[in-house]
Amino acid sequence: MSVEAVTSRIDQILAMQQQLTDPTASSATSTTTDGTSTAAASGTGSTSFSDALSSALGGTDSTNAYTSALSPDSLMASAIGGGDGSSTDSSSLTPNISALLPSTSSLGLSTGSTLGTTGATGNAPAQVQAMTNMANSLVGKPYVYGGGHSGWGPQSGYDCSGFVSAVLHAGGYLSEPQDTVTLPQQAGMESGPGQYVTVYDRALPGESGHVIIDIGGQFYESGGSHGSWGGGGGVEKIGTPSAAYLSTFETVLHPAGL
Repeated sequence: MSVEAVTSRIDQILAMQQQLTDPTASSATSTTTDGTSTAAASGTGSTSFSDALSSALGGTDSTNAYTSALSPDSLMASAIGGGDGSSTDSSSLTPNISALLPSTSSLGLSTGSTLGTTGATGNAPAQVQAMTNMANSLVGKPYVYGGGHSGWGPQSGYDCSGFVSAVLHAGGYLSEPQDTVTLPQQAGMESGPGQYVTVYDRALPGESGHVIIDIGGQFYESGGSHGSWGGGGGVEKIGTPSAAYLSTFETVLHPAGL
């Protein structure tokens, strides 16, 4: 094929493309390098895009098959599932948005879960927050033996059981302050660790009594033994005590429902 012929066919193809973008236009003509004119396919003409393109490229069987596959009708039919060129219900063109979105499992979520909810107290009852607020409000109070046992009003300082009693009362538990011996027998206190709140109580005969509380993974106490986790002062937040230290508390409790 000569350069002139190739150029002519390119001109024809460009003309046909112009007609495709403006189907209402009348049939355009393109002039070849040898002076002849060729009608380009229009939106209303009888010559299809594939026929015209096949003719422009030489008209061989393989070319015809190729251009037919590239025709707008064939491409559209393939895109919407009508590979044989048959008509397709327009409803099938409506995208299924849900199918395009990632499943919740791929995001590490389950139905009903909420992004941004973290920690053991993310969905905890309001009582847990009330107990946390009370504990935090008392941090910094000095250790006072017997402190916190005269009632629920403001105290100058707290001992271990007075502090834990005040925190539990903020959550709706205990009718009056308790010590390490009486705390486990109180209504609303149940044996074993809780989901949100756990109390570690020690009251063995001949041993130093002590009690600490864990609220949502944060330990609090007033007084107690010094350790790598802190402790030994007034009311304070402490790090998670060692398993060996926690094992010295023979009674593990939690408020009912928490």
